Amino acid sequence: MTSEQADTAKSSSAANIYRFLGGAALGTFMVSIPYWFLAIETDFLHLGITALLVISCGLLASFFGDKFIESLAQALTGSGL
Repeated sequence: MTSEQADTAKSSSAANIYRFLGGAALGTFMVSIPYWFLAIETDFLHLGITALLVISCGLLASFFGDKFIESLAQALTGSGL
């Protein structure tokens, strides 16, 4: 493996990590909106569903890339919040 291939692999994995973190951040924002405006009790079921949604948003963002993040941001923008 040459140094160019190693640099490409490092930048690719770093890009995937940043995409995952960006998708997870947007997913956290999306999930936290009902908690801000509604009086929702938090129990283990709600926390589990919230964690599942945040992780799935992160995984979808790392898999589909910027297209998923842009479409999620447009959906949040279109919601009027």
